[in-house]
Order: sequence, then C-alpha cells, then structure tokens
Amino acid sequence: MTNERKNQKRQFRVILTIVFLGFIGISIPYLIFPPLFLNAEYSFLPVSCGNSARALFLGITLAVYPLGQFIGSPILGALSDEYGRKRLLWGSLIISAFCNLLTGVAIVKQHLGLLILSRFLAGLMEGNVAVARAMCADLKMLSKHETFGKVNAVISIAYLIGPFLGGAMTDKNLFEGFTTSTPFFFIGILFFCLAGLSELILKNSTSPISVKTRQTLWQRFNFIKRMSVLFKNKHVRTLILSSTCFTLAVDIFYEFAPVYLTVKWSLGPAQLIFYNGALCIGLIAGNGWLPGFISSLVSNRPLIIGAIGGFALLLIGLILTDSKLLMFSWFTLCGVIIGLVATLLTVQISDSVSDGIQGEVMGTQLSLRVLGDAVICLLGGALLILSSKIILVVATAISLTAMIYYREKGRRQWPNIS
Repeated sequence: MTNERKNQKRQFRVILTIVFLGFIGISIPYLIFPPLFLNAEYSFLPVSCGNSARALFLGITLAVYPLGQFIGSPILGALSDEYGRKRLLWGSLIISAFCNLLTGVAIVKQHLGLLILSRFLAGLMEGNVAVARAMCADLKMLSKHETFGKVNAVISIAYLIGPFLGGAMTDKNLFEGFTTSTPFFFIGILFFCLAGLSELILKNSTSPISVKTRQTLWQRFNFIKRMSVLFKNKHVRTLILSSTCFTLAVDIFYEFAPVYLTVKWSLGPAQLIFYNGALCIGLIAGNGWLPGFISSLVSNRPLIIGAIGGFALLLIGLILTDSKLLMFSWFTLCGVIIGLVATLLTVQISDSVSDGIQGEVMGTQLSLRVLGDAVICLLGGALLILSSKIILVVATAISLTAMIYYREKGRRQWPNIS
C-alpha cells in the first residue's frame, strides 16, 4: 500500500509538471496577437491592409482557438476513456507541437490563412490538459482536494510566467534574433519534450472500455441534449446561465483589455506582460485563500452580487483612466474579483447537483464558456472597427446583466440559501 502511494505521488509530480509546462505553452501567445495585428512595429499584415480588416482578422484569429477547444475537448476526453489517458495525452501533445510550429511558420511567411488554421488545430488539441486532469482523478490513493488544488495553483502560476516569457521572446532588446514567431517555435519544442516525458514516465491509468459499454462520439458530443436535461433543474439553470454571462464579460476583458492597451498607448508584448502580471497576481489571490476567508464572514449570494457589480465598475475605470499606475491597480483588482466570483459560483453549482453528475455539470459549464469565448472574439473584432472602448462598454453591460439576473432569479428560487 505504501509503495503504491509513493508510485502515485511520483506519477502526480510528473502530471503536475506536464500541466504546468503545458499551460506555460498555452499562455505564451496571449499577449502576442494584439500587437501582431494592430501595432505597426510588429504587424505581419501588408501595409495596405486597413484598420477595419486588421480588427476583423484579429477577432477571427482569437476566436478559432476556443472554437477548436469546444469541438476537441469532449472528443479527446471520450477517446481517453476508451483507449487510455497516456496514449491520448502523448498523441495530443505531439500534434499540438506541430500546430505551434505551423503557427511560427505562418508568421514568418506572413500567411494569414495558415495562421488561422494552425490556431484552430491547436485549440482542438488543448483537450490534453483535460486528459491530464482526468489522470489526477485516477490516482485513487491521493486526495482530489490535494491534487486538483495543486493543479489549479500551478495553472495560475503558469499564466503569470507564460505571457512574460512570450513577451520576452519577442523583445529584440534582449536578443536581436527574436521575432514574433520565436515563442511558437519554442512552444513546439517544449511540447515535443513533454510528449517524451509522458511516454517514458507516466503509466496508463485507465483500462480500455469494453465495446459494449462504449458510447458513440455523437452520444458523447450531443451537447444540446445534455444541456436540456440539466436545465430542467431551475437552480442549476440559473447558476450556469449566471456563470456563463459573467464569464462572457470576463473573457471579453481577457481577450480585449490587451488590445485596448495596445491601441491606447501603442504597447508591445514586452510592455503588456506587466499588466498581465498584475492581473495574474489578483487571480492567484482570488482563486486561492480569499473565497474561503470572505465567505466565512459574508454569505455567498450578496458577496457574488457585490463582486460582479464591482467588476462592472472596474471596467468603467479602465475606460476612464489615463494613469498607468491606476491601470495596474484596476487590472489587479479585476483579477481578485474574477477569481472570487468564479470560485464561489462554481461551488454553488457543484452543491446544487448530486455527486453522480458532477463531471457532466462542470463539463457543461466549461463548454459554454469556451463557446462564448469564440463568439465574443468575433464580436469584439467587429466592434474594434468602431472603437476599442466600445468592447469594454459591452463587457460592462454583460456583467451588469449577470448581476441582475443572478440577484432576481436567486431571490425567487432560493431566498433562504446563502
């Protein structure tokens, strides 16, 4: 028993390393695309390309990645159940490596179509992170609180480090040979190394499912049917729709706040990393100890209502301020509130359903988010033609809508539940 526990701890350390480095790879491009399309110093589009076209192409490029996630994650998850986690993790990492190399080539060759295709294919393969999380759940001798908690912690740290590395690897002041394609070649090499690490050290933590019990891809991917069944529960429907509406506003902020700063102050990736760092520090606090501490003092429902309203006010502050110091403060506070609300809403959603459908409900919540992310990228690209400020105004309106919907529905459905 002791030896088995030691082996599972060793496996978990490897999984944790893969998740950490994988999320560094995923987050490296975060601050590269806005300058790539909107900053003349970094742009790979022809000079003749107008601002409206640049904004639309940026929206499309940002949208195809989460669209790929939406399509690919349930399929990869289903295949890992049937054929084993290790095989799918290894294969998805290999394909991800090629996709990122392809992105680097597209930037070097200044080929927009190849760039969009490579980002879509990379999104399809991001299910490798979901497979790694499933491998953690398969380690039966370790506490899920311990494994999932550490996974979330390293993801937050990776999102702090990754964009910093991405920005640094485009800075010619550090090395003259750096270009906007350099980070993607680095990611490709990194993912090849991770694939080798997973193949050499990880054990296959699941046994193939018998043919009789396997579901078709359509049964696993019939998202609309699964959602309609879940939404018969009014509490779940209210909470998931509130969460989705709020995360739409959050994703607009994630995707287009760097765009707004690029337009406002003509910043490059190396400058944007400092604002992203402020955001990530807030996220680490908001996702970590803060929810448990504050919820012990204030009931969850008024805390969520106040925090969502506070996020809307901070978005207005982003629009109105011309001070870089204040902008750093707003980004940090936005991170705190996003982490706090996301954690508390997810806990409420989890507490509203039985243990037997936890995974399905969490999956539905995530699927709606990445689908919404794809939609808002397209919408944001269109709105950017008018003004970068309008995008943040839309995020403010969506956040206020989430607050009002959650408050009114919650007051009717569970007035005595915190």
